[in-house]
Amino acid sequence: MYGKRFIIGDVLGFGWQVMKVNLWFFVGLAFVAGLVSAIPDIIEQIILSVKPPELLAGLLIFVLNIIGMVISIIIGIGFIKIALSFCDGRKPRFSTLFDYEGCFWRYVGAQILLMLIVWGGLLLFIVPGIIWSIKYGLCQYFVIDKGLGPVQAIKASGRTTMGVKWKLFVFSLLCALIILLGLLCLGVGVFAAYPTVMVANALVYRHLVAQTPELAQFGIGAPPAQAAAQAGPQYANPYQQPPQQII
Repeated sequence: MYGKRFIIGDVLGFGWQVMKVNLWFFVGLAFVAGLVSAIPDIIEQIILSVKPPELLAGLLIFVLNIIGMVISIIIGIGFIKIALSFCDGRKPRFSTLFDYEGCFWRYVGAQILLMLIVWGGLLLFIVPGIIWSIKYGLCQYFVIDKGLGPVQAIKASGRTTMGVKWKLFVFSLLCALIILLGLLCLGVGVFAAYPTVMVANALVYRHLVAQTPELAQFGIGAPPAQAAAQAGPQYANPYQQPPQQII
């Protein structure tokens, strides 16, 4: 189904409103995420300062790198769950940052599959890689939110982004610009920029899913005749609801 819509200013505005109301919650998340992510690097520096045998040091550093990757994946899953909760009108618990139960390996599989698709596209004169990164970029949301496997999530993302890839590309550029501006503000601005972008991206996913009845083949939503009714008031006309009512 084509004719999908989302208003970039509105989704970014919603993300901004959520960030303002919950600024210290996001600052706390960033602090904890940064601290936990730094633990493997701190341990690595301690190991190097002790100067153990080269073989042992190499093995320990390899294990620490694996642990660091696992931590990064878990936090990535947590951030997406937190953003989706705000979009659904629920303030998440702090512990959601480490809530990866039931989707860790599917998330890893989807990310690997997406990476291979994008790399393959980049080898084909770059442009296909950019298009496919947008087309299949929502796969992680389908894994976490809908419980789909990697292949199904890739297919569902392709259906959902159909007809809006150019607008998603422009939206992605704006999000990157917002993050860059946040970094340029002595780095402090990123505490406002990243949550704004994170929530806005989740809201775009929510809006597009609500407008894609073809997802019924994946067990998501309803057939076209029932899609509007089951979308609920939040998505039936998603740009008329004041942000403060769903923060």
